[in-house]
Amino acid sequence: MARHAITVSALVLALLAAGPALAADAKGARIKKCQDAQGRWHYGDEAADACAQSKVIELDTRGIKRNVIDAPLTEAELKARAAGLEEAEKAKKLAEQQKRRDDQLLATYAVEDDIILSRDRKLADIDTQIKSSESTLASLQKSLDRIRAQAADEQRGGKPVSEQTAKTIAANEAQVAKHRTHIDELKKEQEQTRAQFQTDIERFRQLKGQSVAAPAPAATP
Repeated sequence: MARHAITVSALVLALLAAGPALAADAKGARIKKCQDAQGRWHYGDEAADACAQSKVIELDTRGIKRNVIDAPLTEAELKARAAGLEEAEKAKKLAEQQKRRDDQLLATYAVEDDIILSRDRKLADIDTQIKSSESTLASLQKSLDRIRAQAADEQRGGKPVSEQTAKTIAANEAQVAKHRTHIDELKKEQEQTRAQFQTDIERFRQLKGQSVAAPAPAATP
């Protein structure tokens, strides 16, 4: 019995002594293993240099895999990742903008008819501005035509066009061109307004869960 007790005690002591070593083996020194671009395997410290661009496997002293270090990203992969992050950020901002527009749309209009009414008022207002500018343009054009005719009469009579007449013609031409440009801009604004309101109507229907029917016709000013 005494001999058996001694043997058991010795075994316990051996295990206690080996415990730290086994723990150190699991957590301590690692052996690096990797395969280079030519397919050759490398082990030990040299693996870190030989496989700088490859995946590295860390083994403990018993050959058990303990960790895997992924290969660093290539320049192309880094660019692709940066592009992906940029696109994701753009998508996020667009989604946030859309959310703000949706919230504003629902807060501004209770029913679709409110949007149509607002659209028709806006279009009518622009049309009034167009007609006013067209009336002014017609008046300026008549004045310009009259002055040009006067200058032509002077030239036919052998007289040169006076400096004052030339200045008046130039000033009237500038005003005519200015009003024509303004009218063109108003007409573009009118079309953009019509298109934007139609977009709002369709989006409003989507947000309200309604089917998108045929576009509501804009009232003719």
